Amino acid sequence: MSLRLRVALALAVVTAFASVGVGIISYRLTEGRLYEAVDDSLVEATQVVLSRRIDERFPERGPFDGLDVQVTRSDGTVLQSTFPRELRVSRDLLDLRAGRTALADVELGRDRYRVLVVGLDGGLVQVGRDLRETERVLDALRQRTIALVAGVTTLAALVGALIAGRVTRPLRRLTEAAVTVEETGSLDVDLPTTRDRDEVGQLSDAFRRMIAALSRSRSDQARLVQDAGHELRTPLTSIRTNLDMLDRYGELDPSDRREMVLSMRTEVDELTALVNEIVQAASGEADDVEPERVDLGPVVSAVAERVARRTEREIRVVADGSVAEVRTDALRRAVSNLLDNATKFDLSGGPIDVSVADAVITVADRGPGIPVGERERVLDRFHRAEAARALPGSGLGLAIVAEFARSHGGDVTISDRPGGGAEISMRLGPPAGLNAG
Repeated sequence: MSLRLRVALALAVVTAFASVGVGIISYRLTEGRLYEAVDDSLVEATQVVLSRRIDERFPERGPFDGLDVQVTRSDGTVLQSTFPRELRVSRDLLDLRAGRTALADVELGRDRYRVLVVGLDGGLVQVGRDLRETERVLDALRQRTIALVAGVTTLAALVGALIAGRVTRPLRRLTEAAVTVEETGSLDVDLPTTRDRDEVGQLSDAFRRMIAALSRSRSDQARLVQDAGHELRTPLTSIRTNLDMLDRYGELDPSDRREMVLSMRTEVDELTALVNEIVQAASGEADDVEPERVDLGPVVSAVAERVARRTEREIRVVADGSVAEVRTDALRRAVSNLLDNATKFDLSGGPIDVSVADAVITVADRGPGIPVGERERVLDRFHRAEAARALPGSGLGLAIVAEFARSHGGDVTISDRPGGGAEISMRLGPPAGLNAG
């Protein structure tokens, strides 16, 4: 059963119950008023009865107009009666004391009477009214109430269907879009737009943002694969060329052979680094590791020591005890990429300076620097500045750093180092606090 039908049925059922309840209350109130009017007319007639003797004849006009009367002695003898049939009088009624009254509904054939019994000296008087007119009015009221309940319920169902159709229209279009994505794999789908800020509108906006994010992710993946293929082609071509040379010229000079093997080993090392960087770029920060409060200084110092041993460069670290909410492993990779970038371009042999202050990690080198026009582009995947194209590398290192900073609410800025070189600063969002030590 569709949501639209369920909403329509729910509204119809609620309306039906409410209408039936109102109808029953209205019917009972009207019924009570009608019987009250009948009882009032009987009571009015009894005032005349109480002022007469048992053997007096009662007038057919005045308070007895439209009423039937039966006078009975205490021994059960009927003195006079205008009822179509004689009313049976029980012993309890014959013993009714003078001035006392009793009210009852009496069946005479197919007719029903409302009868007021009044005790008199020496007998009793029964004053009754035929209830056919009252029952006719009540029957007509019942028919109108049933028709009204049916009409209101039907109208409620139709209105509910219209309202549910309007409410669920964006949901149906979202479902169609999801089915299209599932069947075709295409993210180019027609999504509903709504100005409503209710739950359905929020769901539509969230679905639209999700499709946009998936589209961007797919585009990034496609671009990553294309760029990776381009970057992998060069070292693979170099390795293939060297292998062909070794295969073609089996008797090479030992020095030439060593040079070729060294070249291939260098290319393999570069390929390994490139593959690792591609994996990092592809995975981003999508792992399930939750950020934790980390003292940035010790982490940066540990990475700096490892890079210093590998590159045989001096790396100086100054930290103020900043604490930030980060993924520790990803932080190590980002800092390692910053330091690798600095040691690669700084050929002066001097120290690499690293500072950690207010959750900002800055790496300063004494290399050629980065031109102003290139500073934003070097943060893109696989982009390499003109001065870097003669050096080994994939162009992914700073892109990984920038992605890490963005995922932690920060950014990367590039500036000139006083005295020459580049300063690359990675901000990790608002600092989580300062270490008291």
